[in-house]
Amino acid sequence: MLILEVVLGVFFLVTGLMKLFAHSHMVIEFKRFQYPLWLMRLAGGLEVVAAPGLLLGYWLPLWALLGAVVLCGVMVGATYTNFAKRPPAFGWGTLVILGLCMWVAVARRELLTPWI
Repeated sequence: MLILEVVLGVFFLVTGLMKLFAHSHMVIEFKRFQYPLWLMRLAGGLEVVAAPGLLLGYWLPLWALLGAVVLCGVMVGATYTNFAKRPPAFGWGTLVILGLCMWVAVARRELLTPWI
């Protein structure tokens, strides 16, 4: 699980920073999808906030759970966008990433049992 959390954490940290700093590729994509650029910054901000939780998951497992749940929400939107506005191959890629985020969240769910 640790390797998956680190890989996802690095991935989302990089893509989140690209969105926050308005990398030209991200700006072009959001404009092509006809989404406002504030949504790009919001998604990037959520990714940058959630990614360290995954990276620190070994020492702070609750943060990994919270980060994975936030990223699941982001990836639901990304998966919808890629299936609705691009060829299906792009949608499948985001669906796999969503599944990996869900896998981390489900694997860390035992942290919530005291409250459920």
